[in-house]
Amino acid sequence: MGLFGKKEREPCAICGGKVPALFPWKVDGRLVCNLCYGDVDLPQETMNHITMEEFQKYRVFREENAQLKQRFKITQQIDFGWLEDKFLFDMDNRLLCMDKKLRKTVYEGGQVKSFEIREDQEPLFQGSAEGLIRYASTVPQRVMAMAPRIEQLRMQIQMRRDMEYMMERSRDNNENNSYRYHSLPSINIPVPFQKFIIEIQFEHPYHPFFTSDTKAPEFDNDEPDVNNYLARYNDAVQPMEELARALMEVAFPGAPERTVETANVAAGSGNVRAPGVAVDTVTELQRFKDLVDKGILTEEEFTAKKRQMLGI
Repeated sequence: MGLFGKKEREPCAICGGKVPALFPWKVDGRLVCNLCYGDVDLPQETMNHITMEEFQKYRVFREENAQLKQRFKITQQIDFGWLEDKFLFDMDNRLLCMDKKLRKTVYEGGQVKSFEIREDQEPLFQGSAEGLIRYASTVPQRVMAMAPRIEQLRMQIQMRRDMEYMMERSRDNNENNSYRYHSLPSINIPVPFQKFIIEIQFEHPYHPFFTSDTKAPEFDNDEPDVNNYLARYNDAVQPMEELARALMEVAFPGAPERTVETANVAAGSGNVRAPGVAVDTVTELQRFKDLVDKGILTEEEFTAKKRQMLGI
């Protein structure tokens, strides 16, 4: 070999074939070709410590799993959004996979031990060989309990918008007016829960546990509305129920189903904080606005009073 000759790369530790020059795969510190490495559906932490013997066993499992993929006929698909998980089901063969293109591991229904779907830490569905339990969610009750405060907030924000509009008109009509337009405060209504959490336990040599989560619906911060939120919530719950029933059908066909009621939520619960204007101030400004509508006060007098009360 000359001074500038290329160093001969080691062959694949499995088949003895050629290993790519750039970014080659390594298993247990030994080079492996692209074909032998293949599509690996294992955590990176596992691959960092896997031995060559363990990897060879995984390759055998992968070949067996490929046969399930060939048999897989999609009878139901459940999506949770553009970048969220996709659940594919083959009810005829009792198979499922969490990948739209069947690139990941295919599970047999008999390998499912149990599953749970939660709203944060509150269970919504639980499934096992004993049956499907559906828990009556407290979210609708909690949202309805928030309704008076949300309506109060809507009134405050609308009042603030009206004041901003009238002050802007006053500025346009008076070039010497020193008022400068202020943006409205942001509306941030805390949601009843943050996310749906899906957990599935398997009797499986490589994937004993699957977990995923998807974001819960939020209030429209421009126009907060209880009914609008509940409509979004119902739309979000529907695929969760579809998933629970599909998992039961593929894993525990014929198992019973029951619903567990929950305690009532006390009226007035929910922590909605109204930004910007105090309630007493809003009430007082509404009274002055009524006086303007009746012709008792002028717009200029009302504008001056608003500035005084708001400190602007």
